[in-house]
Amino acid sequence: MDQKLSSISRICAGIIGIGALATITLQTTINTEPGTSPLENFALLFRFFTIWSNFAGGVVMLWIAAGRPISQRVTLALATALTIVALVYHALLAADHHPVELDWWTNLNFHTIIPAAFILWWTVFSDRAHLTWRSLPWVMVFPILYSAFALIYGANTGFYAYFFLDLPSLGWGQMLINMTGLSAFFVLMGAVLLGLRNIIPNAHV
Repeated sequence: MDQKLSSISRICAGIIGIGALATITLQTTINTEPGTSPLENFALLFRFFTIWSNFAGGVVMLWIAAGRPISQRVTLALATALTIVALVYHALLAADHHPVELDWWTNLNFHTIIPAAFILWWTVFSDRAHLTWRSLPWVMVFPILYSAFALIYGANTGFYAYFFLDLPSLGWGQMLINMTGLSAFFVLMGAVLLGLRNIIPNAHV
């Protein structure tokens, strides 16, 4: 079900969308050293689920800012993905990751500011009347698409961004277990978000 949104929600969406895409542009610039291609460095960022989530979130926010209706399933799926990006980074990776200078700023945006802003926007402006438990399976679409991409990319380049998708090291048995667990994690987080959204009143702005 699509939802038409207010001018305030569209302005907020526009700010988030610009912030997300500007951060990806900045990271591409940081990664582009003399003799390297900006386009290639931009493409290389998409080896990581964090970039997929931030880019998709930015595009969807700009779509909304332009006054286009959006499916509640799409925003729920992205809110779930960005929640997991933030949780996994801060729970498992942040202690051993110490970016500096502009990388510190882009890292903060990718793992904290953009996810928090998107989730806050979704909490305030999504239409809970159109968010039902039947929407829950949609939260698995994004990680399944990324996993398929990661496996194809890894098979062709030997690079696996995440250890739990490293097929040559894991074998198909462990890989299927990991993907099942990953899907269950996304469903659980989506259920938590749906539950919270159902107890928060709709914004009348």
